[in-house]
Amino acid sequence: MEAAPLRRQPASWADIPMELAGLVLGRLPAHVDRVRFAAVCPQWRVAARQGRLPPPMPMLLLPDATVYSLPGSQPFRFPACTGYTNTCGTGNWLVFSGEDGCFLRDPFTNETVTVPALSTARFQRVGGESGEEAEHEWMEMADGNLPDVHKVIFCSPHLIAAILNYRSELTTRIAVCQPGASSWWSVLGNGPLFVDIMFHQGKLYALGCEDTLFAVDISLDHSTGDPWVSQIQQVISGLLSTQMIFLPDGVLILRVSYLAESRGAVLLVCRVIDLRLKAGNWDNIEVLEAERSRFEVYEANFGQSQWAKVTTIGDDKVLFLCRKFCRSVNISHNEMPGDRIFFMDNDDYNKEASSTCSVYNMRDGKMSTPLPMVSWKPGEVFATWLLP
Repeated sequence: MEAAPLRRQPASWADIPMELAGLVLGRLPAHVDRVRFAAVCPQWRVAARQGRLPPPMPMLLLPDATVYSLPGSQPFRFPACTGYTNTCGTGNWLVFSGEDGCFLRDPFTNETVTVPALSTARFQRVGGESGEEAEHEWMEMADGNLPDVHKVIFCSPHLIAAILNYRSELTTRIAVCQPGASSWWSVLGNGPLFVDIMFHQGKLYALGCEDTLFAVDISLDHSTGDPWVSQIQQVISGLLSTQMIFLPDGVLILRVSYLAESRGAVLLVCRVIDLRLKAGNWDNIEVLEAERSRFEVYEANFGQSQWAKVTTIGDDKVLFLCRKFCRSVNISHNEMPGDRIFFMDNDDYNKEASSTCSVYNMRDGKMSTPLPMVSWKPGEVFATWLLP
């Protein structure tokens, strides 16, 4: 009687040679696909760690925690982002608000830091007094005068900075604190309207509404260790006297400015938007189909205290722009062409209309849509970019 032939066991994915696994990994188009690749088995995780891959591309995070990985992938849910109420201008920090206060969390590492509630702030008049000599005034804001956080950035493990928007006073203030502190520290007095802040080479900078750049000096109160704003001084003069220009036939030219860092330089990125206002209804805005948006980019020349216009951001650079930050990212020519700006199409002027993701080509001024089937309502929570 002949013995039954032995059946071969089905091949395992783990049996793929390491070299072949590396080739497969290198052809995956999106970072999220590489994450899934590494999750298959220990051998593939080793291949993912050893593979020389280009930097991962940013991911588009929508307000409902749906994520799209560029240059293109199926949407997936990112539970660690669920419930975020605001975005941060640095790193991958997201802002969460609850009954116990506010905190920042990185959805990739789950690292969490608490930030003070907006209901309290310590104010100090800008001047030459040191933190030891100055008498800080404690001020508790009434519920009707609570500010909005226009932007918050995580500067270092010892410093968080924010622009607080006091709508009732039609003013903004720069505020700083330590992670885990019980209050913000800010300054009294009516200064310029700030629209953006950034932390560059150990220095805090703020952008005024007329594209004027200010250096913000931070001092420490030696008795408490708390940071406070000791001085705000102009370092670069502005470009325009207004952000809005009204033209005949109900056309409004809106200029929205952002700060970014690229190749060690400070960039001013200006988005110019042509809008049409419907007669008798200033809240009803529609974008002109012809020449919807265009961008101007300037580099800070601190020696001459002025902005110098540039026509390119580099063949190996892409700017990712949204309401809360503007980030320069190194890219591989194999993934996508450079010298482009990714931005949220309706992120600045109309919360009622749907928004999409668009790309502006610095070389020819043309626009395209990388995710044509993706749209969302901005609402009170804005979409943002995550950098894995």
